[in-house]
Amino acid sequence: MPAAAPLTPAAPARPSALAEGIFRREILPWGLIGFTLGLVEGATAAVLVKQHFTGVAPRFAVNIAVALVSGAPAFSNVLSFVWANLAHGRARVRLMVLMQAGFALLVGCVSFASHAAGGLVLTVASVVAARVVWAGILTVRAAVWTSNYPRNVLARVTGRIVIVNSITVAASAALVGGVLQARALDARWVYGGGALAGLIGAWLYRAMRVRREFALLAAETASAARSEPFSLRMLTRILREDPAYREYMLWMGIFGGGTLMLTAQLVLIFSEQLHLASALQIALLAVVPLITQPLFLPWWARLFDGSHVVRYRSRQGWAIVLASAAMCLGVFSNSRPLLWLGAVLLGAAQAGANLGWNLGHNDFASIGRAQHYMGVHVTLTGVRGGLAPPAGVLIYMALEAWQRGAGRFSLLAPLVMTLAGALGFSRMRRALEATHEKTG
Repeated sequence: MPAAAPLTPAAPARPSALAEGIFRREILPWGLIGFTLGLVEGATAAVLVKQHFTGVAPRFAVNIAVALVSGAPAFSNVLSFVWANLAHGRARVRLMVLMQAGFALLVGCVSFASHAAGGLVLTVASVVAARVVWAGILTVRAAVWTSNYPRNVLARVTGRIVIVNSITVAASAALVGGVLQARALDARWVYGGGALAGLIGAWLYRAMRVRREFALLAAETASAARSEPFSLRMLTRILREDPAYREYMLWMGIFGGGTLMLTAQLVLIFSEQLHLASALQIALLAVVPLITQPLFLPWWARLFDGSHVVRYRSRQGWAIVLASAAMCLGVFSNSRPLLWLGAVLLGAAQAGANLGWNLGHNDFASIGRAQHYMGVHVTLTGVRGGLAPPAGVLIYMALEAWQRGAGRFSLLAPLVMTLAGALGFSRMRRALEATHEKTG
C-alpha cells in the first residue's frame, strides 16, 4: 500500500485580482442554482414524496420511491465518467450552461406531477434525472475551477462558493419543509420557483470564462488517442491487481451502504412511527447537517493533511458510527434532544466523509492513474446508492409486516454496517502501520 506523501502547506497567498473577478462572476449563479439543488437533495425529496403521495399511491410504491430519491445523489455518480467523456475537448462554459438549464427544467418537472400514482412516477423520474445531470455539472465544474484558480488559492476560493451553495441548499430545503407543514401552498409551486431560479443562474453563468481554455482543449484533443477511457474492464482490472485498494473499496461499500440506508429508513420512521412534522423531518435530515458541514470541514481537512486515507478513515469512520447511534437512540427513546444531537453529529461526520470521498483514492493511485481509481470509487458509490436505500426500506417493511412497530429495529442494519466498516478501516490501519514498521 503506497504511503501518502506529506503535504506541506503552501505559504499564505491572497487570491489575485483576476481570481477575485472570476469568483464574483460565478458566486451568484451558484447561489441561485443551490436553491434549485436543495429541492432534490436526498432527504428533502424523500420527505416530499412520503408526505405528498401517502394515501394516493400504494404504500409499498411510496416507500420504494422514498428509497430511490434518497439514494439518487449517490446513484447518479455511476454516470460521472460518461459526463467526463462528453466534456472532453468541448467548450466548458457553453456545456455548463446547457447542463444547468437542463437540470433546472428537470427539477421544474416536479411541479407538473399530479396528486396521484402517476404523479409519483413523474416525481421520482424527475428527481433521479435531475441528480444524474447534477453529477455531470460537478464533473465539468471541477475542470473549470482547476483552470480558473491558482493551486495556492483553489481550496479557499472554491470553498467560499461551496459554503454559499450549502446555505442556499439548506434554505431551499427549509422552505420545502415549511410549505409541506403549513399546507398553505402546494409544494409543487416551490419546485416551479426553484426551476426559475436555476434558469436565471444558468443565464448569468454565460458571462463566465475559462482561463486559457484554448490550451486546455488542445491538450485534451492531443491526449485523446493516448489515454484509455474508463470502463468496466478497467474497474475489474484495478480491483484485481491492487489488493489494498480492493480491501478499501470493500469496507467503503459496507460503510457507505450503511450511511445511505439510514436516511431512507429515518424518513419512514419519522413519518409513520414518530409522526414528526414535515418541517422537523427536513430540519433533522437536511437543514442541520447541511449547515453543520462547513463548520467542521476545516477541522477534518487538518486531520486529513499528511495522513494516509486509511488512517483518516479509521478515525472519521467512528464519527459516522457515533452519529448513527445517536439517531438510533433518539428514535428508540423518542427523544427530540437526541435527534437534534444526532443531526449535528451527522453533519459533522458527513463533512469528513465528503473530504475522504473526494481525495482518498489518491493515496492508492500511482502517477497518472488517479482519475481511473476515482472512476472505480465513483462507480461503486453509484452501485450502492442504487441498492442500499431500497434494501433498507425492504428490511423496514418486512419487520413492520411481522409486527407493527418493529420497523424501527431496521435501524440496526445501517448501524451494524457502519460499525463493521469502521472496524475494517481500523484493521487496515494496523496492517499499514505494521508494514511501515517492517520497512523502517
